[in-house]
Amino acid sequence: MKLKSSTVIDFFLLKKDFYSKLNDKSMWLYIGIVLVGIRDVAFALFGSNSSSTDYSKIINFNIKTIGLLFLTALAIGLVDALCFSYPVFDIIKHFKNKNESNSMALGMLYSSLLTKVIKVYAIANIIIIPFDVLNYIVAKQSLATHSIILSYIYLALGIIGYFWFNGAITRGLCVLFKLPNSVRGLVFMLVFLWNALISWAISYLLNLILVRL
Repeated sequence: MKLKSSTVIDFFLLKKDFYSKLNDKSMWLYIGIVLVGIRDVAFALFGSNSSSTDYSKIINFNIKTIGLLFLTALAIGLVDALCFSYPVFDIIKHFKNKNESNSMALGMLYSSLLTKVIKVYAIANIIIIPFDVLNYIVAKQSLATHSIILSYIYLALGIIGYFWFNGAITRGLCVLFKLPNSVRGLVFMLVFLWNALISWAISYLLNLILVRL
């Protein structure tokens, strides 16, 4: 039973070996940041719940608009990744400084480990994309049919997706920093709350940009 549970966790959060083998090469870092930005822009662009606007219906898509959206994705992806990674990295590093004599996370260079933290954040954004698509489809059907059941399903999927997203990040951070099991809950809460603030800020910023396209 324990092995089966571990397999399910590995499937959704990825194996620990996957995170431990991350390198600090720049190419995949840049690709990850771009994909984070594209996800952010797509999430805002095709917003379909009752509290957001479906900009896909009011924006006139042409070469210029698509180009501007891509540039927006680049900028937002960079802001999103850095705003998450730098504070979280510093907090965890500060925690390790108090508990271990090795102040640079087992001898790794600051820039190397920070690069890996950003990659973990990008990976979490990527693996949740299929779930985002499913949630978007459910939301569309909910609005089209005015189904209360689908509305509840949409809400439940959103909550599950958010926990999944933060769980993947937490696992990656715990592997990178080799944190003990006793602090994983604390790390999850840190990631959970910080991502909530960043998501609100990014959504607000994107709404300001999209209304001007």
